[in-house]
Amino acid sequence: MTVRRELRLLSGGDLSKMLTLTDVIPAIESAYLAASQQRAQLYPVVREPLASGGVFGIKSGYWPDRESLGLKVAGYWPQNRAKGLDNHQALVVLVDPDTGVPRAIIDGNFITSIRTSAAGAIGLRYLARPDARTALIVGTGVQAEAQARALDWWQRGIEVSVFEPLDADGQPLAQAFCGRLGDSGIACQPSGPLDDAVRRSDVIVTTTPARTPVIHRDWLTPGVHINAMGADTAGKQEHEIATLRDSLVVVDDWVQASRLGECQHAVAAGLFTDQEHPRSIGEVIAGTAAGRTDDRQLTLFDATGLALQDLAAAELAAQTAEDRGAGIIIQLD
Repeated sequence: MTVRRELRLLSGGDLSKMLTLTDVIPAIESAYLAASQQRAQLYPVVREPLASGGVFGIKSGYWPDRESLGLKVAGYWPQNRAKGLDNHQALVVLVDPDTGVPRAIIDGNFITSIRTSAAGAIGLRYLARPDARTALIVGTGVQAEAQARALDWWQRGIEVSVFEPLDADGQPLAQAFCGRLGDSGIACQPSGPLDDAVRRSDVIVTTTPARTPVIHRDWLTPGVHINAMGADTAGKQEHEIATLRDSLVVVDDWVQASRLGECQHAVAAGLFTDQEHPRSIGEVIAGTAAGRTDDRQLTLFDATGLALQDLAAAELAAQTAEDRGAGIIIQLD
């Protein structure tokens, strides 16, 4: 008997009708747990510079318990915004682990946005002070919008301010960003000077492609939590090593964070080693590692983005689409 090879094609429009942040957060928590308990494999990450100034990457993994195998082809093209495109572009492919037959091709922009938003929400849930009232987002790209949604999910009505390092007088990029968020029901305002904004914030979320620190240690007040979302490539850095030295640092995955995240610079400085290093968010979720222990503690979540996050969100999308008959079926034979 011959089995026809077919796959399901899901667009961003399809996904927006099926997945909500509330749906995806439990799936991402499960992915973090699987990674920390070594019940799933993360394959080596490809992150390579392009002559255009962009970065091309591949993240892939295998999750036997979920019979999930796949990859995300993605990257960052800094000139895209001027062309009316998102700077981040991505595509997810799911493969049947028993046969190697492709099962689904899924818009990776939506998957990346919602799984990263879920990661930010999880970092806030386990590490930020429950009484936090003010938050600062640094950056105004797609990642920043995802983190604004995470803040809104975690604490509806939290006071959000925004700083864009590339902004001009009058903060037009921050103004436009807050306008877009306002259209979706999330209130925010441009922050004014960055150092002042940091000092008055309970939560700081950094989402830039910076290669030198944008947030200084001496601006941070006791009890602040940082979601460090921008560093995901060798050479990127948004925070001073002193901040990691003085904080409870939690990573999504040590191997990846030590090479691509904020922790890469702490490793180079001798602050962390492969023997003595921060615990993972999966361990915090499982209760085998401590999260925040007091209200004056500085905490930092070094979130580099794991292939298992993409697989978890993509599998949820594929199953939901199958149940609803959504998307386009493509015959490969």
